[in-house]
Amino acid sequence: MRTWQLLKNNPYLFQRYFIKEYLLKGCRKFFEERNYHEFESPILTSALPQERYLDVLDVKVEIKQGRVKHKDTIYIIPTTETFNKKMLAAGLGEHFVITKVARGTEEIDVNHSSEFTMLEWYHLNTNYFGLMQDCEELFIYLNRYIYKSLEEEKNLNRFMINIDSLDSSGKTIKYQDQIIDLTPPWDRISIPDALEKICNVSLKEIQTEENIKILAIKKGYSIDDTDDWQTIFELILANEIEPTFSKSKPTFVYNYPRLLCPLTKINIENPLVCEKVELYLGGKEIANGYTELLDWSEQEKRFLEENEARKRMRMKDVKIDFDLINAIRSGIPNVSGIGMGLDRVAMILADAKNIAEINYFPASEWFN
Repeated sequence: MRTWQLLKNNPYLFQRYFIKEYLLKGCRKFFEERNYHEFESPILTSALPQERYLDVLDVKVEIKQGRVKHKDTIYIIPTTETFNKKMLAAGLGEHFVITKVARGTEEIDVNHSSEFTMLEWYHLNTNYFGLMQDCEELFIYLNRYIYKSLEEEKNLNRFMINIDSLDSSGKTIKYQDQIIDLTPPWDRISIPDALEKICNVSLKEIQTEENIKILAIKKGYSIDDTDDWQTIFELILANEIEPTFSKSKPTFVYNYPRLLCPLTKINIENPLVCEKVELYLGGKEIANGYTELLDWSEQEKRFLEENEARKRMRMKDVKIDFDLINAIRSGIPNVSGIGMGLDRVAMILADAKNIAEINYFPASEWFN
């Protein structure tokens, strides 16, 4: 049954879609109150930053400019990052974007959709720890804002609204019979510490592909010659480390191996890691941010390395955004940026089991 049919038969279900609506409005109000500009990002681009594992959706276009016709490949953006950094170079300052993005060959399941809504914001003169504090403050604000908005909606008596299970203080979320405590500080664990505590191995010991394969085989994983370092690490992360995260408290995971971070500043104290953080909430990864790399020559080097890796892996060819390199070279202020998947956030706030349950026209209906 299509979503519009479900809603027509059971109008009570509108509440979970309204939660996403108020989530978007709440994000805007949060950053507007901090004097951030809202930046409107294109959803199509002719070039992208390079990440070896990122599957990109592209379209073939024919564009007329006067009498001249151009045929080319255009990419649907997987992130707004390239435009954010160019506007930082131009002098826009602190800003946020809320837009649709897309990923290629994304599995459509309870947590994934090829098309989803992304919030990205860029905070000047802070590092990834500043982004963690932003997230803590943002969620309590959003939780309160959504409660108040649903309360007002209920008073209008247009839809059946039930706020009995929601926390007016904004400090807790009930998700799938689990109470999540949003009171700061949230749990934090670095990748090096997680490897030592959970896997009984140091990051330094598994720097080579051979050594990380030995670790994975010891843990009972089936590894073959096609599995590279990143594939094996993410297997260990998903199966050994992520299950240990608390379901009753959000968790920041930070200091990721530098091999996984082509756009991130290297940590001075530990050059094996970059200053990247991911946020887990309700057992789901919902945000990915980092202290931005500002060295244009290092960024160009990494893009070329990632591009060569894509060729070796027979991934889709993606044009390198050298204009982004020029923007970084012209000068970008010290800044940290983070992208947050708002569909998953809406799932948790609406206590939904499936990402399709908070989108009026979900990807799961494309082929039905």
